Amino acid sequence: MITFRQAIDLVLGSSLKLPCEDVPLWESTGRVLAVDISADRDMPPFNKSAVDGFTCKRSDLFPLGDGQQEMRLAILETIPAGYRPTMEIKEGECSRIMTGAVVPNGADYVLMVEDSEVEDGCMKIRAGNKNEKGVLSAARGSNICYKGEDIKQGETIIKSGTTIGAAQVGVLAGAGVCSVRVSTRPKVGVLSTGDEIVEPHITPLDYQIRDSNGAQLTAQAKSCADAKFYGIVKDGRDELFTAIQKASSECDILILTGGVSMGEFDYVPQVLTECGFKILFDRIAVQPGKPSTFGVKERSGSERTAKVVFALPGNPVSSYIQFEMLVRPFIIKSMGGDYFPKSIMLPCATDYKRRNSERTALIPVTIEKNGTFMPVNYNGSAHILAMTLSDGVAMIPTGINRVQNGETAEIFILK
Repeated sequence: MITFRQAIDLVLGSSLKLPCEDVPLWESTGRVLAVDISADRDMPPFNKSAVDGFTCKRSDLFPLGDGQQEMRLAILETIPAGYRPTMEIKEGECSRIMTGAVVPNGADYVLMVEDSEVEDGCMKIRAGNKNEKGVLSAARGSNICYKGEDIKQGETIIKSGTTIGAAQVGVLAGAGVCSVRVSTRPKVGVLSTGDEIVEPHITPLDYQIRDSNGAQLTAQAKSCADAKFYGIVKDGRDELFTAIQKASSECDILILTGGVSMGEFDYVPQVLTECGFKILFDRIAVQPGKPSTFGVKERSGSERTAKVVFALPGNPVSSYIQFEMLVRPFIIKSMGGDYFPKSIMLPCATDYKRRNSERTALIPVTIEKNGTFMPVNYNGSAHILAMTLSDGVAMIPTGINRVQNGETAEIFILK
């Protein structure tokens, strides 16, 4: 039996090398970028106003020395967004300007509209915003977004290996990118095993249960890969062999659930070996998820991994957590990304005890508004409802059977 950290390292060290393809920007969300993307222009591409107001020379507004008269600035034009200014700003002049519009030559300040007044074709500081000297009470920022202050032309804006989300799509669109080079999504096959499980639409007999793992794991896999559910296979060696051979021949990654414990009818590890998979581990010192199995099939004439199999426990909490902690990082690593669930150290909001401390525990918890974590009502690895109520899992190290109120633990965010 290996440690959970060793299991993670073995899984990530066996990642696939997937090919690349070009996809439209609008279809790239969730994909991993295969090349660096550089900016084709400065952002902003020009000095632009951050507010509605009047653009002028800062020296016309402040500082005014003792005894100086209040400056009234002649309004030259109105500059809406999307138009080029036609007049340069000189001393004693200003132009009305809208948010996002080009700041004209000669101007280095935008006075917000709420700080201004207009009288007889001139702009002056609103009376309520002036001090006894007739000027703004404090010199504020320029209210100008300067050319290139966000991004310089030629600068790398999104790096290879980045998983593309909505923010990245926005940045890429702003850089004129309409098609992106990404890694292909791996093909994932999900297979449930067990004589006791039936499809969700079937009313189970008193000794049967509905298969929740197949739907759950397929849904998890579809969020980061192309996934297909291959159905339920009974606990028979021949049936397992045929089903595993078919699914693994069509997929890059095979996920099985059930049939990996030490029971008399748990044939999965043996059948995987017969199907050509080299088992790298079949026990992890973690709870839940101890009988998790991971195997690889190498490409002919190469040490490169061609296909992998994850055989996860039949209890749904075990399979759910091990997918998030092992399978999802593997999938994203295989696409060229770098992912592991984010974690944070938080104090416990109560006393927590467990009976057995021989394995690392991953317990469902909520993150409270006061910055603590609270274990949810959890009856064991069959209690999948607990995961719908949790924000993630707290990792309790081997040898620790109690976390006292106020003691910290590492919380992995799984939402």
